[in-house]
Amino acid sequence: MPPYRRRLPLAVIGTLGAAALLLPPLAGAQSTGSTQQGAPQSLPTVVVTGTRIPEPEFDVPASISVVTSKEIRSGPPGTNLSQTLARVPGLVAQNRQSLAQDLQLSLRGFGARASFGVTGIRLLVDGLPYSDPDGQGQTDPFDLAAAERVEVLRGPFSVLYGNAAGGVIQVFTKDGPAQPEVGVGTMVGSYGTVENQLNAGGTAGRLNYMANVSWFQTDGYRQHSAAERDHLYSKLRYEPNDDASLTFIFNAENQPFAEDPSALSAEQVAEDPRQAVSRVFQFGSGEFHRHRQGGVVYRQKLGERDELQATAWLGSRRVVQFLPFSGDDPLSGGAVIDLDNDAGGGDARWTHRATLAGFPLTTTAGFDYQRLHERRKGFVNDDGRKGPLARDEDDILSRLGAYAQAQWVLGRWQLVGGVRQSRVSFEVDDHFITDVDPDDSGRQAFSQATGFASVLYELAPAVNGYASFGRGFETPSFAELAYRPDGTSGLNFDLQPSTSNNYEAGLKADFGLRGKLRLAFYKIDTANEIVTAVSANGRSTFRNAGSTTRKGVELSVQGGLGGGFQGYLAWTWLQADYAAGPSAGNRLPGVPRTTLYGELDWTYA
Repeated sequence: MPPYRRRLPLAVIGTLGAAALLLPPLAGAQSTGSTQQGAPQSLPTVVVTGTRIPEPEFDVPASISVVTSKEIRSGPPGTNLSQTLARVPGLVAQNRQSLAQDLQLSLRGFGARASFGVTGIRLLVDGLPYSDPDGQGQTDPFDLAAAERVEVLRGPFSVLYGNAAGGVIQVFTKDGPAQPEVGVGTMVGSYGTVENQLNAGGTAGRLNYMANVSWFQTDGYRQHSAAERDHLYSKLRYEPNDDASLTFIFNAENQPFAEDPSALSAEQVAEDPRQAVSRVFQFGSGEFHRHRQGGVVYRQKLGERDELQATAWLGSRRVVQFLPFSGDDPLSGGAVIDLDNDAGGGDARWTHRATLAGFPLTTTAGFDYQRLHERRKGFVNDDGRKGPLARDEDDILSRLGAYAQAQWVLGRWQLVGGVRQSRVSFEVDDHFITDVDPDDSGRQAFSQATGFASVLYELAPAVNGYASFGRGFETPSFAELAYRPDGTSGLNFDLQPSTSNNYEAGLKADFGLRGKLRLAFYKIDTANEIVTAVSANGRSTFRNAGSTTRKGVELSVQGGLGGGFQGYLAWTWLQADYAAGPSAGNRLPGVPRTTLYGELDWTYA
């Protein structure tokens, strides 16, 4: 019997047993949500991701996890989201242990195929997108030292965010304190690891400001894994009156260098886990990048019933990556990848509160637009130096979406629904044309209508049950289109978007200061699943693999144990299989069957 078959019952029994210990009986418990009938025992957790309007997470008929600033800062020190998001059920954060490669994040199995960055998940910080129009994103510009909370949305609701079949991860940064403050911090670790931080913030009349600066460097645990990274995040908010605010945001991140030791085989790990693959020294494997992004967010109340929000932003990113091979084949596109892009966009939404048949009705309508112009070049890797030009093109990506959603609260019932129309366009202007490498210019556009419907019912003052359905889609990213199935350069226009039907049912129980429980069951049927075809030497090609099915259960429970102790457990079971084709019955690669996270926290009174 496989080991996971023996461990799974223990994980289930342990989790459910802990839930019984952590939570009080349902009878007599009081809710902390807005639909409660009794007095609250603690302030509810308010979220924005999902319905796009602030409301208690308890009352949102969707799976939303919130990681607070206290949980971020009380966790182990780190330079990325992998430790922070480990507590979220349904989410797997794979730290590749190399700053030359971004985290791999997957939600309910979406994103597990990514060999570079994050795909299938929409990334946002303070409302500004950190995902490109094609759905590709990076988490390295995230500054957790400035974070107030992280919201993780999973399931059908995410379809209103467009090209994000897996879900949405949104970071909200802290505001400046009431009085001016300046703080410094230093972290020192093994293998030459040092991180210094400087932060400042305050309030002056109607002006609130904050800034956080950090410097990080390490020699790395393995050979050829040294790295440096600098970060600045700043935010300035001006409130001309009680009904309006104007927020300016600027984020800058530099990674002067990050060496890449490449992956080891099991035999190499057993021999010496600190070694690097020999060819990385010859070809100088690693990455340099630079990120800049600035934006403005305007909010305006228009009377008691209406509110307008508009966002505009500009950004740039430069990435130079040395892969551990020469790339001197005439059709390989080179092994030194040089990407230089400029991006911009904006969104606007209007929210209206009214009544229908005597019950509250809230409607939201809006649109968003993104455009990215990337200058992509490839060079032969001449033993760690840029050799002859092997690829030269201009890539233009754009994303346009319009959406509308409504929320109707009928006493103990709540009905929520929404629709979205999306269009994602790819365009290539090829400047590298030879006798053996023809003109690869071309364009492709994908349009899709998506939507969701959800119902929530208050089973008791402390318990809500809900059910949702959503239809979403996910286009291939430009990195996945960039090489044909045989590994040669040129767009793989045969790669098509995947579509998915998402079904979810869940239970939420809140008991004030004594604890809370979240339980969700889901099923996701996907057509034209995008999967890895071949992966070698740091380069991957992709193909459509027919239909897949995901079935899963997510459970999280937390509660007070007395004496200053708090307990938290999160358990996920996910069966992700190919449903048709030659691989029918096989599991999707990179998707664990079960995960379990536990935490015990003690605070001195």
